[in-house]
Amino acid sequence: MSDGNYFDGEADKVFQARDVYGSVHFHGPKQPAAPALQVQAPPEHYRNNQPQLDLLTEIHDAASDRVAIATVRGAPGSGRTTLCETWLHQHQGRFDRIYEVRVGHRVGADVLAELLSKLGYGLDEMPASLEGRSAMWQAQTAEFKVALLVDDALSAAEVKALLPTHPGSYVLVVGSGLEALRARYSARDVELEPLSDEAALGVLTALVGEEKLAAEPEQREELLRICAGSAAELNVAGMILARQGGTVQRLLARIRAKGALASAVFDVAYDLMGEREQAAYRLFGAHPGSGDVRLETVAAVLSLDEFDAEDALENLVSAKLIEVIKGRYRMSELARLHAAGLGGDLEEIVVGYYAGHGLKIAERALHTRWPEKIWPGFVRASVPEADAWEWLFAEQANLLAAAEVALQAGAHEDVIRLARALWPVYKDGAYPVELAAVSQDAVQAAQAAGMPLAEGQVRTQLGFARMQRRDWAGAQEQYAAAAELATTPEEHASALEARGLAFFEPGLIARQQGRPDDAVSLLEQAEVCLRESLALAEQIGARRRLGLIQMHLAKVVPPEEAAVLLAQAEQDLKDEPGNLVKIRLWRGRKLIEAGSYEEGAAELAELDSVAEQSRLHRERIAALWSRAEAALARGFRDQAKAHVEDALSIARLHGFTAEAADLLIWLGRL
Repeated sequence: MSDGNYFDGEADKVFQARDVYGSVHFHGPKQPAAPALQVQAPPEHYRNNQPQLDLLTEIHDAASDRVAIATVRGAPGSGRTTLCETWLHQHQGRFDRIYEVRVGHRVGADVLAELLSKLGYGLDEMPASLEGRSAMWQAQTAEFKVALLVDDALSAAEVKALLPTHPGSYVLVVGSGLEALRARYSARDVELEPLSDEAALGVLTALVGEEKLAAEPEQREELLRICAGSAAELNVAGMILARQGGTVQRLLARIRAKGALASAVFDVAYDLMGEREQAAYRLFGAHPGSGDVRLETVAAVLSLDEFDAEDALENLVSAKLIEVIKGRYRMSELARLHAAGLGGDLEEIVVGYYAGHGLKIAERALHTRWPEKIWPGFVRASVPEADAWEWLFAEQANLLAAAEVALQAGAHEDVIRLARALWPVYKDGAYPVELAAVSQDAVQAAQAAGMPLAEGQVRTQLGFARMQRRDWAGAQEQYAAAAELATTPEEHASALEARGLAFFEPGLIARQQGRPDDAVSLLEQAEVCLRESLALAEQIGARRRLGLIQMHLAKVVPPEEAAVLLAQAEQDLKDEPGNLVKIRLWRGRKLIEAGSYEEGAAELAELDSVAEQSRLHRERIAALWSRAEAALARGFRDQAKAHVEDALSIARLHGFTAEAADLLIWLGRL
């Protein structure tokens, strides 16, 4: 029978005119982007590396029936990226789409999000996981010959997730640690040697002018020797001469004063900067991770207004010391090596900024109220909630990198702040490995700092990560430790709630997999914990805490009591859309448990669109699973199978690998 968007039963043909699952896994973007066909032309002073360009052509020609991969190797500053861009500019007609992306220390899922955004997808249209986004990227580019430039790659695994599939596509990789690409994907190396004297002179001539260089031939040769064929060094030296208007002799004098080393070119460039430019330059050397920086970060760390910070950064761009890409600034690897020696105490300041500001932003996105208990006087950020979420996902890689630096520096409270700042990003279970790593570090930091309340919070995060990986014993261990650390009724209530859920999740799976004895034992233990937590919450009188525990207790009690608890929780959590979705989910599931199959399935069917808009994909999976149970109980085996297959598609698409495995087991029993 049909009721609105709900359908359960038998019919000859049924079409649901929203999302279609099964064999169709990916939909086109709501606003498709125009095909990317243009590649930036090489700079006028670029000098030919014809043998390498010819080899890039040869590699592509030899792989017309598959995806060609070339790894471009060379010293930092040798012009590897420019070589790739030059070849792509010369051969644009070979491809239907051309893309460029930088990896560095960024999270792989974020790199794929950038690529998918170039196809027109918004974040709300993408899977959350690396695997899901990789599959979506491959599916949406399967009909096109794609040229992809992957810059600053650090491992073959990172590149593997980005590979297109259409024969004739070409992936040009600049980076290191790529041996596995050659072994597994027959990638071929292109070695970029330092520029010849002739080519190096051509670079300087284009930047400075032939007349000035010809006037000082001996000094010109000395400058070429110092730069040693490094394209980055030559660019900086050329810009110094062009902008300052001085002689080559004067530049050499400055370099000799610095020791006549190649890095002295950067020393001279640094000496010629203004105070603000020098501070910004040092910041890039001190920045953790790949050094991919927002204007707002530079302004905040250096205590500048955004206009002054922007002026300083644009001056560094003009001096060819940094570049700007999509509103974010980055420095070349060679320049960062130089700037790192000038950073001083800026690294500590940068990490402190990400820790402090990141936690304020995280609390704006997800008001947990714990930071103000751990750090009295804490105040969350006043930015719009949507902006807070955008910031957290954009800065995820920087927060992770800052956490690693803080741990090594013994900045224990910053490690804790950064782990809590990342919680909103990880709370839906899409990054269990990263969550486990940063939470484990934060546990150690909290112990070292003697902060039991903070330790309890990060242990709860670590327990959640263990649950996402189906390590029930590990989760129980963390929640038990958190309970022992609790010193107030609220802390005890929170710890007992977490322990209850750690019993409930495996109990629910045991019941779904046909292991009733295990299910009964685990669910009974969950109920004991949750009832104790409820008693404490009633003692405390905190409305939100009470609502959360009522919602969780409803999962393990009979349907009649569950209905009362869910109604109470709905009142206590009425201002939290995400939790209201979860309450509706359990209202539908409890109706099915009570034998009201049609009513419960209808409730769950209507829930799907709301859950999707809130990106609560785990709840969508659970709802479809319960609808499958309802259909099977009514004898509609094919309909049950269809619901489970839909749930499996969502799980695979959004990276819920544990749920996908559970669904496969259940599907095998049909």
